[in-house]
Amino acid sequence: MASFLALSACDRHGDEAAQGEAPQETVTVRDSANIRIVENHAPAWDPARFWTVDPEPEIVIGGTRASQAADDPAHLLWRLKGAALLSDGRVAVLSGGEPWVLVFDTTGALAAAFGRKGQGPGEFNYPIHLQVLPGDTIVVWDRMWGGIGHFDPSGTLLRHRTLDLSALFAAAQTPEQRLGESMALPLPDGTFLVDVKPGDWIPVIDTRIRIPTGFLRVDSAYATHSFGWWDGQEVLHTLTPVPLLFRAEAVLASGGSPLSVYISSGDRYEVHQFSPTGVLRRIIRRTAVEPIPILASEVEAWKARLSEEGPLDWDAWDRAVARNPPRPYRARVAGLMTEIDGNLWVANRLDERSSEWSVFDPEGRWLGTMSLPFGRVTWITRDRIVGVLTDPDTGVESVAVHRLNRTAPR
Repeated sequence: MASFLALSACDRHGDEAAQGEAPQETVTVRDSANIRIVENHAPAWDPARFWTVDPEPEIVIGGTRASQAADDPAHLLWRLKGAALLSDGRVAVLSGGEPWVLVFDTTGALAAAFGRKGQGPGEFNYPIHLQVLPGDTIVVWDRMWGGIGHFDPSGTLLRHRTLDLSALFAAAQTPEQRLGESMALPLPDGTFLVDVKPGDWIPVIDTRIRIPTGFLRVDSAYATHSFGWWDGQEVLHTLTPVPLLFRAEAVLASGGSPLSVYISSGDRYEVHQFSPTGVLRRIIRRTAVEPIPILASEVEAWKARLSEEGPLDWDAWDRAVARNPPRPYRARVAGLMTEIDGNLWVANRLDERSSEWSVFDPEGRWLGTMSLPFGRVTWITRDRIVGVLTDPDTGVESVAVHRLNRTAPR
């Protein structure tokens, strides 16, 4: 079987091998109960010949403390929820500032701004998801089961969609489970994932826990499709909220053709690939992944940043953490993204100023790993990548567009 896989892979990827691809024994593939398990031991490409990102951005939006001038758009960039490229290179940004949707041209100048506070067509209470569909249709999903607005890049409202909440709750909420507050993940076809919690679950006070979380897809007929139960967000449950640094949580992504949904609990370097109806098709793993320790200096710097936002009882925090020893390592999977070719990007590390991502092809082969000059990736095209930076000292956010070079350097 190993010889057959190696021969087939060489036939499919001979041009990659010519650019320095590693031997195909770096991956082991086996089937178990109609589920393909892909275990990656090393990247398929020579690390020196894998893709690169230009160090200098082509477009930068924001990044400095904004002036109060009426024509300065920088004061609108805060609590960024998403940023995406339009087909002509303009950048659509979903911001927590008002107006909600900002469109910048290829020089970084503000070209359009639209959306306002409210519950009517074209209005949002607290938008949380940004999509750009073929034809440059900008879609904004509001929190708390609010409206879903479809706009053209100038801000013209093309469609306002509302959800049938009675049908949604009837389908997703049962005596055994309660529905979350918002869509967990919009899918490209207009359906979406929601999260549910056990109906009778009550956490024990003064414990470090992962909240049990289930995911359901709600289709156009309000039928639900289950993706199982996962270890959700990590919390230190006390009488007063206690924040955690580098907390583990379940992460989601969707994309590819045919459409797939990807989920990881984060603790293990393992991603489950599902069909849109919740059928598990593939488990993607990386073996021998060295954990990244959480340093005492990182904890102290994090405390200092939070203290600037308001007073916190760090003595109580220290006592709670002492009773519940912290996890010494970061989560092995910190985030998931998909891109135009159906490749899956898995975040090994996320910081305010940089990140590291491993790229897997649609069949689960680990192609290589890239370090990126921003903390969050929000959009990936064939030759561009969009990210969000947060200055750890000031909290100021910015959007950067870098060129993505998929041709291996020579």
